[in-house]
Parts: sequence; C-alpha cells; structure tokens
Amino acid sequence: MIDSDDVLLLRLLSDRNSFALSPSERPHVGAPAPDRYVAIAVWSFPPGRSDGVTLIRDGLLPVLRETDPAPLAVLTTEPAHNTFPRLPVRTGENVAAVITSYPGERACRRHFAGLRAHPLVRDEVLPGIEREQTAPPRTLRLAPTGRSLLS
Repeated sequence: MIDSDDVLLLRLLSDRNSFALSPSERPHVGAPAPDRYVAIAVWSFPPGRSDGVTLIRDGLLPVLRETDPAPLAVLTTEPAHNTFPRLPVRTGENVAAVITSYPGERACRRHFAGLRAHPLVRDEVLPGIEREQTAPPRTLRLAPTGRSLLS
C-alpha cells in the first residue's frame, strides 16, 4: 500500500451488491497483474442523511446492471468505531462507492458517457444525486496486483 492517509471505513450496501470473489481461485505467487481497468466512483452526501445513497441504490444501480458491466460491489459508510487506530480513518463521512471493472480506460469512459446519456439517469437520477451531494463525485482507479481477487 503506497498511501494510507485517505481512508474510509466502508461496508457492502447490501448482500445483493457483494463481491463475487472466491479465495480458492486466488492467482499463484508471481502471477501478472490483471489487464483490467478497475474504477471506483465515490459520492459524498451530508452525514446522517440517506437520500443520496438511496438514489444510488434505487436509481443508478438498476441502470448499471442493465448496461454492463454490472458493478463488482457497492459500498457505503460503515458507522462503526475504527478498531485499528493506527489507520487514520476519516469519520463523520457519508459516502456511496461503486466499483466496476473494464477491459480498459476507453471502455470505462464509454460506459460512463452512456450512463450519463441514459434518459432516466440524465433526467432524474443524476439531478437528484447532484442536489444531495456535498462535493463532486470522485472517480479513482484501482490497480489490482497479480494475486488480487479483484479484476
């Protein structure tokens, strides 16, 4: 891990939005990194309010599932106390994070553009999310290692 000073404690939004990972299928030591572009979109909402996360769950996720690729996982803030104090977890945050995997960056950009152009997302979902968010969404790129189950 290169950087650990921007940490959020997250949990799965629901069992339906969980990682489909099998530890028994972990690549062997020395395996090359997967040739995938794994993106995580993070939206920030006011603490204590669920409207934004609900819009992600009920509005954006169904469209994501029908347009492919379906998300690898959807995470939201875990309100539990940080039991590992050496890791500086940011508290008082309310976020939703959607993790997706693509064959490359261009595929990711095309998918995001297609989502923004989808009539339901363009006319209802994104305007609702924008009204609720406290900051513009961030899109981060994850770089899975050769032994990562995430690809």
